[in-house]
Amino acid sequence: MKILNILTDSNIGGAGRLLVHVLRNFDRARFDGWVILPKGSALIPAVRETGFPVLEMEYGVDESWDRRSVRELRRMIRDLSPDVVHCHATLSGRVASWLEHVPCRFYTRHSVFPPPKRLTTFPGKQLNGLLNRVISTDIVAVAEAAKKNLTDTGVPEKMITVIVNGVEPLREVTAEECDALRNELGIGREDFVCGIAARLEDYKGHSYLLDAAKTVLAAHPNTVFLIIGEGTQADALRKQAADLGITGNVIFAGFADDVAPYYGIMDLNLNCSWGTEATSLALCEGMSAGIPAVATTYGGNPTLIEDGVNGLLVPEKDAPAMASAISRLIGDQDLLAALSDGARRLYCERFTAKAMTERLETMYEASFARHAKK
Repeated sequence: MKILNILTDSNIGGAGRLLVHVLRNFDRARFDGWVILPKGSALIPAVRETGFPVLEMEYGVDESWDRRSVRELRRMIRDLSPDVVHCHATLSGRVASWLEHVPCRFYTRHSVFPPPKRLTTFPGKQLNGLLNRVISTDIVAVAEAAKKNLTDTGVPEKMITVIVNGVEPLREVTAEECDALRNELGIGREDFVCGIAARLEDYKGHSYLLDAAKTVLAAHPNTVFLIIGEGTQADALRKQAADLGITGNVIFAGFADDVAPYYGIMDLNLNCSWGTEATSLALCEGMSAGIPAVATTYGGNPTLIEDGVNGLLVPEKDAPAMASAISRLIGDQDLLAALSDGARRLYCERFTAKAMTERLETMYEASFARHAKK
């Protein structure tokens, strides 16, 4: 079966990383195909390493809809003649595959955020539902919260299959690697390290984390807050840390190609999202390394984190609650160890890339068989 994946991201985001995990785990005896990405996308080398060929598109970069990209994608689809086109947040790709009469047209909803009122009320809701029924044959939601986003905007529930994200386990890091990174970042061996890997955007909640850090540090001064990622809020967050007087305990590490060493020095994995979060790959990766989490209850986080099993859940935008949960785990090493064991166990049971890919493969085959009968 020939699968064509289309993604318009120019940078490496959650959808792109997830796609790479799927490609690495495909049963190549049953599935082959291609990936279309924007020309010069940072994701191209990682996709090529999986062995799948990459075709580069000129239009629609970082856009869901671009009329010019519809024409471009139609030509590419016509030349390739795939059995399945799987679009990742690209309306242009779905329209192009429908116009080219591709039998199986997949769409994955990767994010969770409050939908606009115009799509949850008449007539927008009804029109959006109709559009999705016409241009898509199968829809994947990466969390129950993502599924609710879709049904709230008129998409029929029967079209949606929830396949929770999975990741490959982080590579094992040596003690020497961890020591080298600690030395590079100025982190002492006795410091308790709270880490967060997320884009530096408002909806990821870093500002609430910094407020929480101020409270935690008053009681636990040997705590370090390690912030991994880049984004539009970087300067504002650095200023906030300075205004709070905590810059000595907050490290802005920037983007990391290889996050394994950073997780290797973490004691606690944080997620503070309040505006968009489906199935956090950062939480999954932390679980694979046995790192417990403190996370908000927003979006798909409660699917990953069971309170008291592999982490603690707190309300979004609640810095005091976040500070209390972090301080609780700093002060209770037995609980921290139990949550660490729970993180490893739940990862192996539910959140591996192999399990996720197998569910998607089954979905492809069922859709293909269904449409072959028509």
